[in-house]
Amino acid sequence: MHETSQNKLVQLIPKLGIEYYYDDGTPLYYTRDGRAGSQFKAKKVADEFADWIEWYYDENPNAPDRSVKDSVDDFVAKHPLITTSERKWAPQATREVELWIGTSIDNASAKHLSYFMTERNLYMKGGYDKIVNWTAKPLLKDPNMIHLGEVVKNITWGDSDSSTVVQTQKGTYTADAVIVTVPLGCLRRKMISFSPPIPTSIQHGIDSFSYGALGKVFVEFSEVFWPKDNDQFMYYPSPIPAGTPIDESSILSYATVTSNLWIMSGSKELCIQVAEPLTQRIESMDHAELYVFFEPLFKILRTEPYKDLPDLLNIETTHWTLDPLAGFGSYSVEKVGDDSEILVNALDEHRNKRLQFAGEHCIEVGNGCVHGAFETGEIAARNLLGVFGKEWDGQDTTARSVSP
Repeated sequence: MHETSQNKLVQLIPKLGIEYYYDDGTPLYYTRDGRAGSQFKAKKVADEFADWIEWYYDENPNAPDRSVKDSVDDFVAKHPLITTSERKWAPQATREVELWIGTSIDNASAKHLSYFMTERNLYMKGGYDKIVNWTAKPLLKDPNMIHLGEVVKNITWGDSDSSTVVQTQKGTYTADAVIVTVPLGCLRRKMISFSPPIPTSIQHGIDSFSYGALGKVFVEFSEVFWPKDNDQFMYYPSPIPAGTPIDESSILSYATVTSNLWIMSGSKELCIQVAEPLTQRIESMDHAELYVFFEPLFKILRTEPYKDLPDLLNIETTHWTLDPLAGFGSYSVEKVGDDSEILVNALDEHRNKRLQFAGEHCIEVGNGCVHGAFETGEIAARNLLGVFGKEWDGQDTTARSVSP
């Protein structure tokens, strides 16, 4: 769970007895040469850049958008007070944001940079299952309420009762309204046809917002060989001269964030996060290829570098970029030239329609996150209450008692 200070789902953790761990302890930083020292200040310079770029576009809202990479390179080149080493390493430290937004700083928008949130984040042991199952419980009382395993192909919608017709690969359903919650990647690829077409302003918003690809690799060993007392390990690739292509054959050419699942849950596992375009390659590899590719990173994380790595028990990866129902990616991101406000404003403009959209891409606060997507479902529901002339009682899902 991200942004826990403003995340309504947090209140469900004690209600549902969900075990959790705040994974915001002090991380360790690594480079190709091993663990960085306590005076590694490049990360602070990167943070200073993030503060500066936000200020710059606040002061110059009409300034052209640029990539984060070009912007941070200019920032460090003109900074009068940083060392030569910091000038080289700060752009590399900025790459840590790739593991938040799901795309490389070469493509990410500087104008709309979503840098690191100051709010705390937590790890839920067991995932979101308890929340999903609890939320669905009232609906599951009717066995015909939820239809799983049906792929929607066409949606006909209108302005009157029974004017909505949803066609799937298995059948046809008639309704008074529809809330479309497929990922942005599905909408961008036009995997569902709409009749009449989606309102022009909403389609423009969809086309003005990109879809990223965060990837995760879970690795289980027979022994813990990494530092046990730190939540995360940040790896920054070495600086290379401008114009020099990166060595795509080495994981050490890419920024990674590795979570220590031992401290969170007692399992002898690591979770490594990668961003596109590496994600697409990682999710296409078989298990043997994965281990060989990541082995140099594992060796850097050893607390006793002279020892061989312990036995590998299991290695798994996400497959979101191969999954059409996930939109061939993970969640929305603003790349150079994008503007997410266009879609959010267009959805609000059409809040009186019987065609509603929801999902992490339909909100500015919490976009890319579960709680953001959850909030958009409630917004769409409130919109339809208005369409049907019904009063909203002021309650929402998380405000109910635990026993539906």
